[in-house]
Amino acid sequence: MPFEPSRPLSLSFYRALSRQQVLAMQWQKLQRQLAYLAAANPHYRDKLRQARIVPERIRVLADFRHIPFSDKAEFVADQTAEPPFGRRLGIARERVALIAMTSGTSGQGQEVYGRSANDLVMVGYRHWLAFELAGMRPGDLVVNATPSGGVTAGGWGPPEGFRFGGVTVFHLGGVFNTEQIVGLFDRLGGLNALYASTNYVNTLTEVCRRLGFEPRRRLPQLRCLIFAAEGYPPEWAERMAEFWSCPLTEAYGSTQSVGYAFGQAAGAPDRRSNGRGMLHGLEWLNLHEILDPATLQPVKPGEEGELVLTNLDIEASPILRFRTGDRVRYLPHEESRTGLPFDGIEAGHIGRYDDMLKIRGNNVWPQAVDAAVFAHVEVAEYAGNVEVDENGRTDVLVRLALHPQAPEGEARLGLLARIAQTIKARTNVSMRVVEVPRDSLPTFTYKTRRWTDRRQQGYAGKG
Repeated sequence: MPFEPSRPLSLSFYRALSRQQVLAMQWQKLQRQLAYLAAANPHYRDKLRQARIVPERIRVLADFRHIPFSDKAEFVADQTAEPPFGRRLGIARERVALIAMTSGTSGQGQEVYGRSANDLVMVGYRHWLAFELAGMRPGDLVVNATPSGGVTAGGWGPPEGFRFGGVTVFHLGGVFNTEQIVGLFDRLGGLNALYASTNYVNTLTEVCRRLGFEPRRRLPQLRCLIFAAEGYPPEWAERMAEFWSCPLTEAYGSTQSVGYAFGQAAGAPDRRSNGRGMLHGLEWLNLHEILDPATLQPVKPGEEGELVLTNLDIEASPILRFRTGDRVRYLPHEESRTGLPFDGIEAGHIGRYDDMLKIRGNNVWPQAVDAAVFAHVEVAEYAGNVEVDENGRTDVLVRLALHPQAPEGEARLGLLARIAQTIKARTNVSMRVVEVPRDSLPTFTYKTRRWTDRRQQGYAGKG
């Protein structure tokens, strides 16, 4: 059966829908997508047959949850058996307009995706929806401070979104260093929006302070600061919003979700968001499930779970019940005061299950240490290391750099002690905290890897 691409409709159309109308539209598109996969996608056709799933018999969500999950290992095996796309491509190779890959940061290999011309329209649409939610408007002057291009949706997707939305964009990431980008802010004049990774916002802020650049005075027309890719502590977000003198908004997406799957509306507090706000799901584009990774059952509002995604309108290399490995906190639409009829996840809380460190019997999430460290305004950056000492004991070292304005002498030592106490209180693990020069720590332009676990090398050396 031929694929019938969805017609991109304005965000205002979906804002006006009731919750029941959103779910009805989502279900209609899901049934269409399942029929398409069963007819035209060899990989999923065989998978559904093996599981004895007949799309026509899936009438409620409980039926849908009988469909087996997909994951990275399955996709890598598929494309290894039939390179480069595997049998899940679902269209003729000649119709592939772009090849996308995942970053491979999980260490399990890079997934390969084909995208059709129809899919590329949807890539731009999905990105623009998140930008529009954040307050970006056609004709705005925008600086894109993320590295453009590359093979992942994070590199080539945002430019498609800017083009779709009709903004004036200057792509600076990966071309200019941070000092040069700050220098160009004045030359551009009238900057309305800044797009960067979460951690590059931190880097930009650090350099602005060092250069004496004050966004409040120098960028009076800036009203959107949009970031993605990492979690963050609420205290950090408050400081960034104050420094840049504009609201901060977040978006979540991936190569698998073909762009952004969640976006945040600026300026509306939420009821159960721990001060972080809510990312609303673009539920007419992806069906998202948030499941307990142990029981694989849906979590309750306010609980954490693994995000599972299904594309609803992608024809080439679609995903069906894909386990992302991302840890999120589920928030229903009623928790938001925006009035948007879309369920979502807590902003600033997204992490990776495979990032968790088991230290002295405790589950330690890097985001918890981030929150403890960056709760102190004096900290510029940090890096953590876990290893085995000469006596076979686990040693955890946090090296951090302080801003020039940090106190000196005994007050500085007291600050380091307070940071160590905060880390212990939030993780239940004692960690050594030492100060190091700023240039001995990395500067992040996109995703961070602040933690290194060297315990396996230590165990091997003692064998």
